[in-house]
Amino acid sequence: MTVTQHRSAQEKRLEPSQMRAIVAACIGNFLEWYEFVLYGYFAAVFAALFFPQEDPAVALLTTFLVFGVSFIIRPLGGVLFGLVGDRLGRKAALSAIILMISIATALMGLVPPYASIGVLAPILIFLLRLVQGLSAGGEWMGAVTYIIETAPASKRAWYGSFQTITIVLGMFVAALTSLLITTSMSPEAVLAWGWRIPFLVALPLGLIGLYMRLRLADPAEFTEAKAEAEQGAETARSPLTRVLREHWRSVLLVAGLVASPTMCTYVLLVWGPTFFAGQLGYTDAEARNIGLVSMLVLVALVLAFAKACDRIGRRPFIRWGAALVIVATPIGFLLLHTQLVGLAILGIGLILIGDAMMLAAQPALFAELFPTAQRYSGLAVGYNLGVVLFGGLGPLVAQALVTATGSSWSPSWYLVGGAVISLVAALFTPETKHAELRTGAIRVASE
Repeated sequence: MTVTQHRSAQEKRLEPSQMRAIVAACIGNFLEWYEFVLYGYFAAVFAALFFPQEDPAVALLTTFLVFGVSFIIRPLGGVLFGLVGDRLGRKAALSAIILMISIATALMGLVPPYASIGVLAPILIFLLRLVQGLSAGGEWMGAVTYIIETAPASKRAWYGSFQTITIVLGMFVAALTSLLITTSMSPEAVLAWGWRIPFLVALPLGLIGLYMRLRLADPAEFTEAKAEAEQGAETARSPLTRVLREHWRSVLLVAGLVASPTMCTYVLLVWGPTFFAGQLGYTDAEARNIGLVSMLVLVALVLAFAKACDRIGRRPFIRWGAALVIVATPIGFLLLHTQLVGLAILGIGLILIGDAMMLAAQPALFAELFPTAQRYSGLAVGYNLGVVLFGGLGPLVAQALVTATGSSWSPSWYLVGGAVISLVAALFTPETKHAELRTGAIRVASE
């Protein structure tokens, strides 16, 4: 198949089987992130049960340290599943990922507290978070790779946005679950057994996701590229080696572009409720409701911007999105400090406009920066590098800033810094709207 023929095929409407495959990839992604962020929404419970300290602030800081460590291990998971995905297929990697995190999450719900087994309790939680981190290290880029390689060329941003919103919806369900449990039970019941319910439910949900992913077929884009590589004897060098030698610029661009969106997501939506209740004077219910409404706002914005990305291109959205976060963050924090729920939601919403612009463009843009044969590995290295250096440690850094400075404004400095990094990366990022997936945008641009 020639490049022109391949582009023509990609422009056709999706077959029902292809649409089912995209839905299956998104549902698996939803389950993955529901399970991964549960820990963040029950941070206060973990601090009390597994990381007891005389100072509650130190206990909470330790809890978010473990949350952050699970991101540090993500590059290893990305490399592992990137190799599996580029060599054995997207289906094999995605199926293994959903099984790993589901088992690890369910086991977390079975760990006895520190009062029962002593130091073994936090050690077990730490090890299980590492397993979750390994799994998450391959999920985002695996789902993005599968969806973009399946979607029509003219609608890559639109279908790619499904992956982004399923992450947010997974976080939304995790947050809503934590809210229902904490408001429907006494604090004693939540600490004793209530918090364990959503963790244990992860196993049957994960098995459903595994069943759906095992029924997937690898995208034609991948199978054709693999066949071409085998005929051309290009499989001797590993995908990771080729990424680091030939596509290191794309890896650095992805890492920089990831900074601001992941900071906004993890600081405002995962750590945010803890911050709103602990530092800004909102009740626990108000803090969680602010987070829930903000997630729905983000979903709506991403969908709207994704359609525009397919018409206008990727680059304007990553540039203006980063710039808007820089401008909107001080205003948003000013509104957060009013202690009025409506104004708090408005403040976060202003920041999320820029965040959503970047998130809408990223799945398609990132996938288009790498050729098909090395796409999974390239995304795994670049995306996880950015998450580790910036967003993944967001809750830990933000909590540390508040603890060290005593200022409830200090997290805003962190968000602005991340947006500056993403803006710089955006200025060096090429437009990839018309890129050919088989060769990758950087190579096309250079030719």
